[in-house]
Amino acid sequence: MLAPERQKIILKHLASSGIITTKQLSQLTGASLATLRRDLNLMDSQGLLKKTHGGAQSLQAPPTRPGIFPGLEYDPFLEYKDAIAQKALEFIDSNDIIFIGAGMTCNLLCRYLNESGLENLTIVTTNITGIIEVAQNPGISTLLLGGSVHAGVNHLETLDEYTIQTLEKLYFNKVFITVDGIDLNYGYSIINRAQLPLYNYLIQNSLQVYLLANEGKFNKRTFTRFSSLHEIPNIITNSCIDPRYLHYYQDHKIPVFTV
Repeated sequence: MLAPERQKIILKHLASSGIITTKQLSQLTGASLATLRRDLNLMDSQGLLKKTHGGAQSLQAPPTRPGIFPGLEYDPFLEYKDAIAQKALEFIDSNDIIFIGAGMTCNLLCRYLNESGLENLTIVTTNITGIIEVAQNPGISTLLLGGSVHAGVNHLETLDEYTIQTLEKLYFNKVFITVDGIDLNYGYSIINRAQLPLYNYLIQNSLQVYLLANEGKFNKRTFTRFSSLHEIPNIITNSCIDPRYLHYYQDHKIPVFTV
């Protein structure tokens, strides 16, 4: 396939989805990753797209697609969230009882769980968008916690003051959650303060807790402070985050798994 043909494919995909990885492009075009990186460098210099780590994104967000699921919205950090979700899958085993929080990264984790072949897995969640990914899998039992429906940027979640009552007799092998902001001094923060009692319960009643955090969450404060950085014991994130945070986690002996 000639370079002009590859460029047409790249631009057509970006017009509809807003972002693409070199791995996806290789599958679409049959070209090597080195060839595609040269294509993207050239197109970036020509002002046709913005090259990113591992792919490219459109210079303009594409029109949102119709439907009730906010997960269909354009997401400039989708590539990083996808890689984090795939890494998180490595920590889940058959027979686990896990809690999965809300957000795009957790949606993607549910998608990969559905394709994983794991058996006798129990997922408890408030994430409507994510649970749709696994609801028909015979190897996965699901429990969607009740509550008022909240529409986030890229998820639908059930949550209110009564949600925590459902959890009072539950204990989890592993918990996977996201936050909205991470700051060295302020700690972890969330936009929806209704999540606060839920997150506090999960940390106290789980064997292992994993925070899924892409680089866009760092050096950021949001509405409600959730905890100090040392209170969540495992972090799955991008390798390109601010090194000050990696030093903090290292100093506090907190395992960090990077992608």
